[in-house]
Amino acid sequence: MTSNCMVCDGTSAQYHFGATVCRACAAFFRRYVNTKKLTILCNCLAKKGEKKIEFRKLRKHRIIFIKIESAETQVGDPYLISESQYPCRLCRMKKCIAVGMERSKVQGPRDINNPLKRKMIEGSSSSSSSPSSSSSSLSPVSFNSQIEYGITFRTMEILNLIAKNYRNLEITRSTIFNMNHEKNVLGVNLYELSLEVKTDTKLLWKLCETTFPEFNRLNQNDKKILFYNFYAKWSILEVAMFSAKYNDPHNFYSPSGAIATSINDFYCNTVREKSVLSEEEIIRIFEPYWTYHFQNVINPFVKLKFDEIENMALFGLMLWDAGYVNISEELGATCHAMRKLICRELKSYHEENRMMSNRFFETLDTLNMVEKAENKCQEEIELCGIYNFEVDEDMKNIIMWQKY
Repeated sequence: MTSNCMVCDGTSAQYHFGATVCRACAAFFRRYVNTKKLTILCNCLAKKGEKKIEFRKLRKHRIIFIKIESAETQVGDPYLISESQYPCRLCRMKKCIAVGMERSKVQGPRDINNPLKRKMIEGSSSSSSSPSSSSSSLSPVSFNSQIEYGITFRTMEILNLIAKNYRNLEITRSTIFNMNHEKNVLGVNLYELSLEVKTDTKLLWKLCETTFPEFNRLNQNDKKILFYNFYAKWSILEVAMFSAKYNDPHNFYSPSGAIATSINDFYCNTVREKSVLSEEEIIRIFEPYWTYHFQNVINPFVKLKFDEIENMALFGLMLWDAGYVNISEELGATCHAMRKLICRELKSYHEENRMMSNRFFETLDTLNMVEKAENKCQEEIELCGIYNFEVDEDMKNIIMWQKY
């Protein structure tokens, strides 16, 4: 299915740099971002011929002067352009930004040894014209130029933003859950953990909205699909992250930082009500799931010693996962584009920090490890329902979400 370009209304548009545009507008946007330019004013009037504009360019100072015979219309009014004519470079760039295209998603110039290709210089101006006098001399146009040094060859803008917002999330968690020593000693059981998850999902939802403009622009149904596909996997990985953070690969940690109680005490109804199963039955039924998570998720993850940026890359890759049947074609295209950007930043991070070449693939292999653990988690929740262990319904719906 093809769509029309959001910039020029051309056909055969696809997702480029944050918006659905044709290849010509995508190429224009990339060239504009990566090329050193100083745009002084809009020249749409000159192109259409509505006004006679005389240009003179002083190369030494990179300044443009104009002479306008009549000033009935402001320079740069996009409505003066005929439908069959492209706008000027400045107006076209403004339209690109208005429809959602983002400079941060454009890969920088390849030749990083050339200083002119390591920065973007962009300027814009708005000028109002006044009636021309009888004098034939040229009058300078006032303008406000903005020089922006933006695009570099390697940036980690997405990963750094996720890391920053995730640190803020941890501060919020500590305030909301109000951890104290007594609660940490007592630990949390299954029901208490499910209540924590119910609160934590709201915090993570907000994190996704504030971190990814692409997520925020989705309709509510696509947001729900993407988030529900993501949360169970992320919660499994976070348990391993907490174990690595506290240097304790022998315990489960909840989002609040509390340690899960022993197997016998963990599986109980409501707060401290005793289970109908005997201790031997609980160990026989549920211990294999605990053993699986320790042996196949927590211990391998702790040994990998991922740092903050690598963990945040996993966050983004898990969120923007298009490998499910409930993902629409349009949402899938957005997911593929976002994962490509995140992988590019992760690879650049590994290269710049001189990490082993297989480090990138070890990070991606973690996704497969977590997906297998997610199936085990769903089996465990099903058993909890069979044996009437109380779990918050919202948490259960997210874990048992049908996405395959």
